Amino acid sequence: MEQQPDQNHWKANLSYLIAAQNFFLFGSSAVFFAILWYIALKSSSGTWMMLTTLATTLPQILISLWAGTWSDRFKRRDLLVIASVFTSVFTIVIAIIYYFLDRNLWLLLAIAAIRSLGNGISTPVANSLLPELTPKNRLTQANGINQTANSILLLISPLVSGYILGNLGIIYVFVIDLITSLGGIGVLLMIKEPEVKKFSQNEVKGSLSQITKGLRYTFDNRSLSLLMLFTVVGFILIAPSSQLSTLFVKRTFGTNVWLLTFNELFWTIGAALGGIFISLHSKIDNKIKWITLGFIGSGFCFAAMGVVKPFWVYLVFMFGSGICMPIIQGTTNILIQETVPNEWMGRVFSILQIVSTGIYPIAMLFFGPLADVVAIKWILVVTGLLLVVSAIGFYGRFKTKKFYIN
Repeated sequence: MEQQPDQNHWKANLSYLIAAQNFFLFGSSAVFFAILWYIALKSSSGTWMMLTTLATTLPQILISLWAGTWSDRFKRRDLLVIASVFTSVFTIVIAIIYYFLDRNLWLLLAIAAIRSLGNGISTPVANSLLPELTPKNRLTQANGINQTANSILLLISPLVSGYILGNLGIIYVFVIDLITSLGGIGVLLMIKEPEVKKFSQNEVKGSLSQITKGLRYTFDNRSLSLLMLFTVVGFILIAPSSQLSTLFVKRTFGTNVWLLTFNELFWTIGAALGGIFISLHSKIDNKIKWITLGFIGSGFCFAAMGVVKPFWVYLVFMFGSGICMPIIQGTTNILIQETVPNEWMGRVFSILQIVSTGIYPIAMLFFGPLADVVAIKWILVVTGLLLVVSAIGFYGRFKTKKFYIN
């Protein structure tokens, strides 16, 4: 029987975790937007957008499987602290080199890569730590609150990033990131992590062996393997709208920073509403249905974004796609947290990270160069419609079968 969180401390622990993660999220998203917009404005190149995507996601793929194994072996709070310190130190060092010695775009890609490594560790660890700290009957609300807090900060961070980038310079974005990282680390240290089942002593050695076991556990299970397979397909088709929207706005509507800011702003307003929707439910039944509806809604919005012309109409569909994303991600997280045993959860979440955000660099190897020879609007239309079709097919495979763990 799995140990339940301490009923006297779970609310405080959960509050500390959500607060810390959102400290980190604010700084990281501000840095991400600044680097993405700066490179887009300086290069105006789909290939550079591809390189930026590779830098922000490929390191996650390289580290995620090990991170999942570490999460199932060591204290998850301590892993989050180590990852945050690593990310902050290297970010500020490279930023100083960039500002004072060499204004080369490759140094910004190096910062993005370092942060990707940190995220590759922290994301599966934090997703696995949350159910350690939260009673099972509160997981839906906890995830909804976390998604809402994420979205609110993502609403603020592009505004802050856009203002700083346009008025002060990119180096000040890195200063803000350092401050928020220190705050997040301080809050993390206040968490009292409960003792839960980890690897037994005879299982501790051999990370590669534990990675293999995690892959076998995930893909030997029909429900999990089908979910992961569809996630691969779904996020490949989401990649153009996620990674090329900045370039699309620049080419279609203009080069002003405020246009890029509003592009992110309307998405995050939608995402905040999607997170609130989840938090208002004490339990979400038929999670596969809601995951499917999230992908279908996203597909329709992406296709529409490619064909509408006035910027404000484009923003309406960007807003709609924002609503769908926390429904997809939050419901998927809850599904795994409620069904996967704690000793496997870190490895399952690391695989989920690879097949969702980690799939972007592979997709962008194709979509990035394609955006330099084909109008981005047609890429959005085709991938959006394909996403709708694939989501309907996915639901058809699950319609008469419940999600279960062998």
